[in-house]
Amino acid sequence: MSALLAITRKELTSYFVSPLAYVFLSAFLFLSGVFFLLGLTMTGEASLRVMLSNLAVTLVFVIPLLTMQLFAGEKRTGTLEMLLTAPVPLHALVIGKWLAAVILCTLMLAGTVVFPLVLSIYGNPDWGVLFTSYLGLICVVSGFSAAGLFASTLTEDSVAAGMIGIVLLLPFWLFGSFAALTKSTWLRQTLEHAALLPHLKSFSRGILDTADLAYFAIFTVSFLFLTWRAMESRRWR
Repeated sequence: MSALLAITRKELTSYFVSPLAYVFLSAFLFLSGVFFLLGLTMTGEASLRVMLSNLAVTLVFVIPLLTMQLFAGEKRTGTLEMLLTAPVPLHALVIGKWLAAVILCTLMLAGTVVFPLVLSIYGNPDWGVLFTSYLGLICVVSGFSAAGLFASTLTEDSVAAGMIGIVLLLPFWLFGSFAALTKSTWLRQTLEHAALLPHLKSFSRGILDTADLAYFAIFTVSFLFLTWRAMESRRWR
């Protein structure tokens, strides 16, 4: 546990001693404000539905860029071999880096809490729906951070790792559209189950479904396992 916390603290520190975290936090909050105003203009409701759905799309591109250096940067600087030979459990290394990304992204989401507070002054938002919507976004952050971390193991070029992460995540966003175009029943059902958007929509409606929670848990654990396997194979080369 101490090794895991040390890795998490190290990665969070590396984020905040560089301008990267501040640039992404500022850009994310700016986009949140734009989406918030668009939602109010389009719907005229005391609702964050438009803003939160657009933020979910934004995370497809933002999170891989935040995670791209977690392993690729270590490879490029030559410190990865030192980490792999250090007395640090491999699972602690993987989970610690993933946890740092999740915490940073959760802080970005926390910055948008000001918008529900604004709505509460001028309207009467549904706090239950807001809670489940934010919970859904945290599930998205968890899964996307794991996918971005895996992408970072595939190359020592940070920019390439970011692009690979985006390419890994986009199909899950588009599976629902592909399902609507296919005539094969089993393929359509498979794509619908694999698609991310239907599972996220339940959260935005105030519904907590164990199937949706299981989807994001499996998504996250699968990519963390792939990351662990990628590092395990490198350790024994």
